[in-house]
Amino acid sequence: MSDVSGPRTRVLVCGERMRGDDAAALVAVEMLPEDARALAEVVEVGQLSVEALLDVPDGMAVIVADAAVGLAAGVVVTLPLERMAARGGVGASGGAAPASSHSLPPDQVLALAAELRGSMPRGVFVGIGGAEFSFGEELSAAVAAGLATFAAALADEIRRLSADEP
Repeated sequence: MSDVSGPRTRVLVCGERMRGDDAAALVAVEMLPEDARALAEVVEVGQLSVEALLDVPDGMAVIVADAAVGLAAGVVVTLPLERMAARGGVGASGGAAPASSHSLPPDQVLALAAELRGSMPRGVFVGIGGAEFSFGEELSAAVAAGLATFAAALADEIRRLSADEP
C-alpha cells in the first residue's frame, strides 16, 4: 500500500544533457515550482524503458517528460499515455515522438509495459519539440524560449494527476 502523504506522481525524465535539445526535460524539471516538486517523485531515466514503467507503483500516476521530434521546435504537447501506445497515435508516421534514443519505439515500450502490468499506468506524456540533437550542451533558441511553458505544463500535470483519484 502506498504512503498517502508521499508523492502520488512519478515523473520519468528522458534525455541526455550532452545532446542539445534532448536535455530540455532535464532542464525543465529543474525549473519546477516547489509546490509541484513536492507532489512528485522525479526520476531521470535517460531513455524510456519497460522497467521504468513497471517500477511505477500501483495507484501512482506517471508523467513521461522528453524532447520530441515531429513538432515545431519549442511547441509543448501533453498527450495521454494511451494515445502514445496506440497504433496511429503519437510516434506514428508524421506524428510527434519522444526524441531520446530508445531501444524500442516509445509506443512499443508503453504497450509492452501495459501488457506486463495488466493495464496502462495512469498518466501523460509532456514534451517539447526539439530542433537540434547533435553533441553539445546548448539548447536551440526555440527550445530555450519554450522552457518556461514546458516547465509550467509539467507542473500543471503534476498537480492535476496528484489531485486525481487513482
